[in-house]
Amino acid sequence: MNKKVSIIVCTYNEVNHIEQTIKLINENIPQVEIIIIDDNSTDGTLERLDKIKKKYNFHLNVRKDEKGLASAQKKGFLISTGEYIGTLDANSHHQIFYFNKLIEKLDSGSDIAVLSRYVKGGGDERIFIRSFSSRLINIICKIFLRIPFNDFTSGIFLMKRGLLEELKKIISGYCEWFIEFIYILYKKNFKIEEIAYVQKKDDELIQSKSFPNIFKFLYLGSKYFFRIFSTLLRN
Repeated sequence: MNKKVSIIVCTYNEVNHIEQTIKLINENIPQVEIIIIDDNSTDGTLERLDKIKKKYNFHLNVRKDEKGLASAQKKGFLISTGEYIGTLDANSHHQIFYFNKLIEKLDSGSDIAVLSRYVKGGGDERIFIRSFSSRLINIICKIFLRIPFNDFTSGIFLMKRGLLEELKKIISGYCEWFIEFIYILYKKNFKIEEIAYVQKKDDELIQSKSFPNIFKFLYLGSKYFFRIFSTLLRN
């Protein structure tokens, strides 16, 4: 019997992608609950969602007084009802086609399954500065955290509901919370699986939230490095 799957999709100005994302989730993931957490988009995303709400099933939560990816994800996790809970990017449709593999891993006994660019068969086709910095952060994670894991900055995963309590304790910031989450799960002997995944290059319609300009990019990068060392201190 299929488990109910909750997929959290955090949006801010994703009008060019959100309808296709919802369509593909519905078509490819059985018994799915789609939770959209939107940070009060101004580009027509909310109007597009209102237009398609009779065509597709999804829950929409619009935040007007709070912004930020981690807090949006936390909101989605807390209101989810699925036995399996996961996240994906609103503008990366190809991620959806990997989710049945993630479901299979949880069905076979894993506690969490993660899409990984740094295992055999994985890859990163984004522009050099983004792929290089991601690789560098992951190398530093492996050096200092010393656990058998490869893609600490993926953030695209499916987990069993039982891990929600562990997640709620540490989720904060941007995406860097995932580093500490994986570290804690390994230390507590949860079963973690990595699934090879190729991250496609950004298309011309995508405005990156993590790389709108070099200054924002460097600022967010510094948060990842800080999280690595704070993880060791706290755990």
